[in-house]
Amino acid sequence: MPDSLNLPKLKFQKTLENVVNCDGVGLHSGNQVNMSVFPAEPNEGISFVRKDLSGNPVIKACYKNVYDTNLGTSLENKEGIKVKTVEHLMAAFMGLGIDNAKVILSAEEVPIMDGSSQDFLNLFIKAGIKEQFVVKKVIKVIKSFSVSEGNCSISVVPSQNFIVDYKIDFSDKAIGVQNLKLNICSDVFKRDVGSARTFGMLSEVKNMHKHGLALGGSIDNAIVVDDGHILNPEGLRYQDEFVRHKILDFCGDIYLAGYTFEGSFNAICAGHKLNNKFLFDFLDKTENYEIIESVVINKDKETTLAVA
Repeated sequence: MPDSLNLPKLKFQKTLENVVNCDGVGLHSGNQVNMSVFPAEPNEGISFVRKDLSGNPVIKACYKNVYDTNLGTSLENKEGIKVKTVEHLMAAFMGLGIDNAKVILSAEEVPIMDGSSQDFLNLFIKAGIKEQFVVKKVIKVIKSFSVSEGNCSISVVPSQNFIVDYKIDFSDKAIGVQNLKLNICSDVFKRDVGSARTFGMLSEVKNMHKHGLALGGSIDNAIVVDDGHILNPEGLRYQDEFVRHKILDFCGDIYLAGYTFEGSFNAICAGHKLNNKFLFDFLDKTENYEIIESVVINKDKETTLAVA
């Protein structure tokens, strides 16, 4: 049939073409970890496998499995097996449209790499990404919704795209108030979000160490701020790298819904805890959304059709 008719074409799920491997350190544990990412079958979603434990237990990447959101997003299965700090890896999956993958870990924490999603993006692009010829589904927002805690909030309204408008407000003048709105697709994520690094205040590091956190953190995998100054010799990758990293975290956390969203989000000073609360509260009310099949009209425009 001629392409000139411009008929809708189904958009398919994706996985990796080849296995990828990397070694790194856990941001909070400080432990060395080996990670391999394998292709997975259609509709399997993202899952984590602990190869260091008997029976190679599996933890599904699902918002309902989140058990801790203190300085990261961590998952736990029904048997109490954990995998920690998944958000940067989940953001890379979302940013490249990867629906199905199996992540094999030699320890309980995903390696922090350079503190962003960039190393994961590079690995996946080098491995190749293939369509699986099973229809991709998305969560289409059909009703406005919001959650809040104190001065922090997340709201969403219907949209044909995945839009994130994010605002942060920090007292340290090196960060201050930053606001950025992005219409996120793979190209935008790779260019404007994927290499934005996590960050922290030097004044907080000693306290985190006392509580067994950030033991693997350094200026090699995080932006360190101290009294209005950036301590990393190379400086920032973007002038507003801080808010871009918050958008990266948001993408990774939201992808724990199991699908990407069609909706326009506004987040004010949100974080991992509120991101997870949003998913629980929003998805609990089925009148808020439809799960629909994604289709492509042409390579420049995407749309969706409701599942029959």
